[in-house]
Amino acid sequence: LLWSSAAMLTYDTRILIILFILSMIIFKLSKVQLKEIRYVLMLILFFLLLNNIAIYLFSPQEGVKIYGSSHELFSIYGRYNLTLEQLFYQFNVTLKYFVVTPVALLFIITTHPSEFAASLNKIGISYKISIAVSLALRYLPDIQRDFRTISQVQQARGVDFSKNEKITK
Repeated sequence: LLWSSAAMLTYDTRILIILFILSMIIFKLSKVQLKEIRYVLMLILFFLLLNNIAIYLFSPQEGVKIYGSSHELFSIYGRYNLTLEQLFYQFNVTLKYFVVTPVALLFIITTHPSEFAASLNKIGISYKISIAVSLALRYLPDIQRDFRTISQVQQARGVDFSKNEKITK
């Protein structure tokens, strides 16, 4: 929680880069295989892309407002112009994702749901919420296992689920 809070509360790029380097070192030391978390990483990257697009579409001058200057690179249309400040702001937002993601994934991988629920309850969060979180965390691996089982059964029946086949077929 402290790691995420530090990353989310600051826009100081130097601090974010230090946290990013530390999170990469921690992730490397954990020896977690990327294939174990590939799906989650792809989902996070998709939401990162979606977030960056939404930031620019809904607030293309947010960087200019935050940093108080405007160095326009080129104009697109109307209020949509690309500035160095906007690029820097969106770089910081992206960096925040890269700081929090490895540590959050390690937390999820290494924490047993019932221990996490007990910890939540111990710090004063209601028992009902703690149990709901625990059940949700226990349910995700079940969904993944069921998906793999169904996929393998369908493949045994001759239905191709590989990347070579179109999803509509």
